[in-house]
Amino acid sequence: MSDRPGVVLRREPARGCLNLRGNPRDAGFRNAVAAVTGVELPVESCTWRRAGDAAVYWLGPDEWLLVLPAGREADVERQLRDVLAGSFSVVDTSGTHCFLNLSGPARGYVLQKSSPYDFHPRNFPAGRCVQTVFAKASALVAANPDGSFDLVVRRSYADYVRDWIADAAEEYGFAGE
Repeated sequence: MSDRPGVVLRREPARGCLNLRGNPRDAGFRNAVAAVTGVELPVESCTWRRAGDAAVYWLGPDEWLLVLPAGREADVERQLRDVLAGSFSVVDTSGTHCFLNLSGPARGYVLQKSSPYDFHPRNFPAGRCVQTVFAKASALVAANPDGSFDLVVRRSYADYVRDWIADAAEEYGFAGE
């Protein structure tokens, strides 16, 4: 048996979050968001994009989660309000989310235990994200290019999800913060 844990869970630093709604078919809307954030909106369902220290997750046909370094959300919100026109919504949801990263060779087994969604790499490659039931809570799960998974959970469920993952990963070896 290896001395290295099969599952590693890291709590990520707090981040700024903006919930954005608008018309994805409106090129002006898409271009304005890209100009302010540096990230093109993913318009394909269940995908996400990153550029530098900002990421955008597709949540629905007209809804995205913009994730920024903590402290930048108010400026980005103001800039978006200044450049967007028509029908749109920008809401600061920074206080609601907690970010976790799940890695290690057995990470996929723990994901399969946690959710009815099929996280097999054939179905869930890097660049995919999904909102799903996660161990009786809810989470946004995103597949990263390095093979790890980011989990965005409500702050009120963060300790529960962390403890659940630790228990589910016990048979593989667990390391967590």
